[in-house]
Amino acid sequence: MQGLPGMLISLLGGLGLFLFGMHVMSEGLERAAGQRMSHIIEKMTGNVFKGVLAGALVTALIQSSSATTVMVIGFVNSGIMRLSQTVGVIMGANIGTTITAQLLSLSDIGGGAWYLSLLKPANFAPVLICIGVFMLLFSKRKSLSTVGSILSGFGMIFIGMSMMEGAVSPLRELEEFRRVFETLTNPILGVLAGMAITAIIQSSSASVGILQAATVTGSVTFSSAAPIILGQNIGTCVTAMLSGVGASKNARKAAVIHLAFNVIGTVVFLVALYLLRGFLPFWNEPINKSGIANFHLVFNICNTLLLLPFSGVLVKLADKLVREKEAVKPKTTSLDSRFLETPALAVSQATRETLNMASLALENYNLAKKALLDGDISGKERLYANETRIDELESKITRYLMQIVDEDLSEEDSKITSSLFHVLIDAERVGDRCQNLFKIAERARENGISLSATARHELDTIMRAVGDIYESSIICYEERDQELVRKVQTYENVIDNMRKRLRDSHVDRLAYQDCCFDAAIIFLDVLSHVERIADHSANIANRTEQLIRSRGVFDLHKDAKEFREQNPELYRQYYREFEEKYSLE
Repeated sequence: MQGLPGMLISLLGGLGLFLFGMHVMSEGLERAAGQRMSHIIEKMTGNVFKGVLAGALVTALIQSSSATTVMVIGFVNSGIMRLSQTVGVIMGANIGTTITAQLLSLSDIGGGAWYLSLLKPANFAPVLICIGVFMLLFSKRKSLSTVGSILSGFGMIFIGMSMMEGAVSPLRELEEFRRVFETLTNPILGVLAGMAITAIIQSSSASVGILQAATVTGSVTFSSAAPIILGQNIGTCVTAMLSGVGASKNARKAAVIHLAFNVIGTVVFLVALYLLRGFLPFWNEPINKSGIANFHLVFNICNTLLLLPFSGVLVKLADKLVREKEAVKPKTTSLDSRFLETPALAVSQATRETLNMASLALENYNLAKKALLDGDISGKERLYANETRIDELESKITRYLMQIVDEDLSEEDSKITSSLFHVLIDAERVGDRCQNLFKIAERARENGISLSATARHELDTIMRAVGDIYESSIICYEERDQELVRKVQTYENVIDNMRKRLRDSHVDRLAYQDCCFDAAIIFLDVLSHVERIADHSANIANRTEQLIRSRGVFDLHKDAKEFREQNPELYRQYYREFEEKYSLE
């Protein structure tokens, strides 16, 4: 048997490689999953059953139940998700995290067939690492580098597992080692051991993998492994509990629900196992990696089925355990720092808040239009509150984006982040233009300046048209709608020509003294502001075009010009439709 120092070095080296492989693979999976994670959670949390599916799917994608739970706490803290919606997602996350253990159990595959030997980690892990590292070193595309991270991390997990197995294998000859696992048949000690290991490395998948590696000694029995696995499920709650520190009261309640779910399940399962142990012929038999993976899976499925009908009770329990009053806080956003651990999710939330900011500017546009055309300035307080919020959001989102760009982003997320900086500027400037329009309305009201019926009709027409364009630009950015991008680009040209016609006709009215000078100044100022809002709308549509394009150099003005030249009939169709819709006649 090798010496103790050599065994410890091999064990620590294998553990380090195993944990590093888990980290690399998990990060790669997160980048690959990208925006889909937040979309899955947001779209599938309508009821607790859909929540279970969402939690299981997201965790299966990123292989970290802790990361999924931290996401949920961030959603609750930001007000995106209700507390009742978290229960199903948390339950599903526990199921999704069992996939890693199932994959690690592949080394138990036996048989002499060549296709079965290919499934053994000892055979395919080195190949995966070679392919993954090759892709990381020589691929210039981030998508291929992401695949390389997943493959190399996956391979390192199995190599680390093999090293740990090789290091602990000689321990099968030691009576002391066997007695350690005999001691852990005590359910309390077993649960505490599983909790401690998982809390230290903050990954239930990794701690289950370590236990699987120890099965090679033959000293790990079902009776000793079961309490450890149950304790590992409790230990994984540490990350969520730490994430809840400093969060809102509801976010802390979500962390408590996660803990309560696993503690209650552990207690129920332990009681059931020890009551039925006399009927379990494998109770004191050695367990292999497949047995551990299967028990881990069965526990989490049964625990979910058991407590799913009592999801409301878990929420009430969290209400009773977290009772302190919460200080009144200023209005928050979904830009939670917890999301930075999952960059794709952080990008998704930054996009959400940018669109919220653009929508506030749209609301202000309608308030300014009402003030100008109807003389109704009752929305003044609302408009200025919105403008203050727009300025706050621009500052917060910009700082958040600066943090995001420091993370390891996928190619798609990098493009989105870059576009958001530009969309932020355009939305903020639209907000400023709306504030200026409202001030013009206030000035006209204070000085008793009124527009002629013709002037009011013309402003009403162009302002409705510009409002349509701006709203369409927000929708096309949110939905990545190529057709709507082309329409907004075309509509902006209609506005340019409309503004020229209105300016010339108003100058003629002024020359024939059909309009007073002060009213003329107001009319022309309004025209200038709304035309610039149309320009900002076109800019947002152009940034959407940049996101839709998969490759190639992008030129904002050249691309819009190419559409006119390459699709003249479609361009004229869009132009006529919009011109007829907002006819000045």
